[in-house]
Amino acid sequence: MNAGLKLGKIALAVLAVAAAGLLSGAGCSDDAGTFGGVSVPSKSDPAAYTKFVVDQAIARYEAEGLDAALAHFNSPASVDDQWYVFVIDENDTVIGHYVPDRRGLDVKGWVGTDINGYNFGSEMLAATEAGRWVPYVYVNPITGTLGDEGAFELKNAWVVRHDELLFGSGWYINTEEFVPQLIAESAEHFRRGGLEAIFEFYNDPQGISVGLIPTAQYYNSTDTLDGYFTGIIATPDGEILTHIDPTFIGTDIKDLLGPAVRSATPEGTWITADDNPADQGPQTMRFWVMDVDGTVIGAGWYNAG
Repeated sequence: MNAGLKLGKIALAVLAVAAAGLLSGAGCSDDAGTFGGVSVPSKSDPAAYTKFVVDQAIARYEAEGLDAALAHFNSPASVDDQWYVFVIDENDTVIGHYVPDRRGLDVKGWVGTDINGYNFGSEMLAATEAGRWVPYVYVNPITGTLGDEGAFELKNAWVVRHDELLFGSGWYINTEEFVPQLIAESAEHFRRGGLEAIFEFYNDPQGISVGLIPTAQYYNSTDTLDGYFTGIIATPDGEILTHIDPTFIGTDIKDLLGPAVRSATPEGTWITADDNPADQGPQTMRFWVMDVDGTVIGAGWYNAG
């Protein structure tokens, strides 16, 4: 179980962005193209590619029927790099998964609970025909097997309800790339319309962040990890406008993250506790921060103790 905890301090930093309101077909190649006359997104856009995989799964079900579709999804040969399809029936039971011992289990039980104790199954069951993103920590088939604890990574799954079935697939988040991209996107919306524009964009019910909020709340409300995650927006004079803990709103960001936060640039940068003078700021910290015309927008993990 410790492997899941180890990945959390950096990998789960992405959950912070949502918590503060900042976020709101097998065999395809890495390059975008066409597949059966359908446009295929590039795997370099994993969110779009994940949605494509789920769309293709539903199309297979419609064309071939449930039994034939499950025969495909339940075969390890259907795994496409990090992508595979899972199917949940109207009784909340997993009926489609390339790992046999996942099939026949109720998603509200242990199969729907990640290595750190977060029950993501209930979030999957809340998916509608419009689709829903559900993040959790799970094994990446590229990096290991279910028996290999080092293979556990933060996954974001796209789940769509169709004919009372749930079809899903997911991608494994590289936070070294993902967090800066999300903060850059937040910054762009801030430039266009201020805080309201950020909240409107990232609170989209089908937005990539919708499932991150309950996940972040779980991790920050338990002792699963030392410290917790948050997204932060602070005014040019340092006043914190958003934070997962409302008691910090209105306080000075330098008191929370230390003077290193002053190193935020328009391009964005990582700051850690090592960037602060001795005994100033958190003992442990990893934050990506951007200076947007004087306003600081960032997200990360820290331990203030």
